Amino acid sequence: MEHSSFRTLSLATCACSALLALFLGACGEGADNEGNPPLPFGGAAAPSTQQPSNTPGTTPEGNPDSPGELGSSGGPDGTLNPEAPPGDLPLTPGQGDGDGTGSPSQPGTQNGQDPGTQPGTEPGTEPGTEPGTTDPGTTPPPGMDPGTQPPPAAPPEFPPAALERPTRGTRNLFTDLLGKPEDQVNGKLVQAVNRFFGIGTNEPSTPVADSGYRVYYELPQDRSMAFIWTSDTNDIRSEGMSYGMMIALQMDLQAEFDRLWRFARTFMQFPANSNVTSWRYNFRWQGSVNTANANNWQVNFGANTGPAPDGDEYFAAALYLADRRWGSGSTGINYQQDADNIANAMINNPSANGNTPLFNAGNNLVVFFPSGNSAQFSDPSYVLPAFYELFAIDGSPQNAARWNAIADAGRNFLVASAHPNTGLHPDYANFNGSPNTGGSDHDDFKYDAWRVIMNMAVDYDWFDTRDQRWTTQANKYHAFFTNYLNGNNVSAALFNVDGSNPNGGSSTALTLTLASGVTASSAANRLDFLQAAWDLDQQAGLYRYYQECVYILALLSASGVYGYEWAP
Repeated sequence: MEHSSFRTLSLATCACSALLALFLGACGEGADNEGNPPLPFGGAAAPSTQQPSNTPGTTPEGNPDSPGELGSSGGPDGTLNPEAPPGDLPLTPGQGDGDGTGSPSQPGTQNGQDPGTQPGTEPGTEPGTEPGTTDPGTTPPPGMDPGTQPPPAAPPEFPPAALERPTRGTRNLFTDLLGKPEDQVNGKLVQAVNRFFGIGTNEPSTPVADSGYRVYYELPQDRSMAFIWTSDTNDIRSEGMSYGMMIALQMDLQAEFDRLWRFARTFMQFPANSNVTSWRYNFRWQGSVNTANANNWQVNFGANTGPAPDGDEYFAAALYLADRRWGSGSTGINYQQDADNIANAMINNPSANGNTPLFNAGNNLVVFFPSGNSAQFSDPSYVLPAFYELFAIDGSPQNAARWNAIADAGRNFLVASAHPNTGLHPDYANFNGSPNTGGSDHDDFKYDAWRVIMNMAVDYDWFDTRDQRWTTQANKYHAFFTNYLNGNNVSAALFNVDGSNPNGGSSTALTLTLASGVTASSAANRLDFLQAAWDLDQQAGLYRYYQECVYILALLSASGVYGYEWAP
């Protein structure tokens, strides 16, 4: 279908020069680079990709036919898990202290707080209106000498910024429920996204593993292509690439969007004439870039590396939205056609040689991995009903009924796979909703499952679904995490689905997804999660990739900037 081309607006801040200079001097933006040498992709020992002897066997395509151990195998090509950091990573190291060094933070502290914010201000008070004071130029409070100047207002928490907001999408919870000025909400979001893409931060253009926020890098030999780097495992994933595209799309960063898409289409996508017919137009989930040659980085994606379905889902959604926002062909890319190719392939590719399409034909649920036993169960965090509705509207008309059925099946599955008391979802679940053990501990609430409440929140807001099942589920999440919200972060992020065995430390990503769920929640303490998200800064350092990606997606949602329609 055709869409009008939409205008783009600058993300430049609107703060006055004096205030902006004061803020920059305070926060030291651009000082994240501690002088650490760049990490060459091929120069240091990469995480082991050898399968342990007790790992289930692989299919003829070289991919596991059942999930392996987190951080050993278990990923779609028998190496690393596609969606989680390798191993039971500590979640507090690398939180960052605002200078990009990734130094550990203490539990209960404001991890990674930007020096430019106002530590010590009372939660819920508006910038510039400290208790007991008034703004300059207003009538002095009772008892003040009329001839004296009222105390100066505190600087804003974030420099005001202007950006084009969607006309249809998620709700701006920070403004509607916390009373934060919209331009300051914009400022918080712009700061986070600029750090992610390295815009104006002076972080190196070559990847550095253990410091800074940046995860976006352009190929030096071809600046028209770029990638999102997984800093802790030194690789590139379809998940991160598609997340980067969605973030760029929502923030009107068309140049960054196009660079990421050209890279993904060139190096990651199975072509239309691929001899692996079951995966045509799907994406290899993992690869690497070697930066040993400073002027010619070498990109390598294994020929037999198969797809992780959530990456394909996000690629298609981002491209359909790009067509809505910018119009196909404006930069030489036919977003609509590329999205159609992906969406059609996800449900209509043939089964062959043990491989399957990304969605099960019998129950309409997305599979964990489209091959062997791994195609016989799902991952609740891969279930994205709002995207399926988008595919039905913007995709090929002959697929619309199927996508609507997939959306309905997905919503039912998210209810069935939630624990009846805690509401927590497992990383992996059988098609009937029961946790899938598969010889691993992914029957627990872990890294993948952090995303489920955000997915429900987006579905609640998009297309005016207002599904009351998401209110029930969000209330359970907020009731459960009441005892684990410690200041502005969660104190534990990994659990058995019944809520037992808390561990894992804090997580900026989980804290933000819990905040995004406030849009559907009616819990009495729901604003506590929103305030925590406002006070919390994003993660820097070694483990920044996954934490930042999910943090920013949820921040977009809670800020009302996760949209599907923009004014022409």
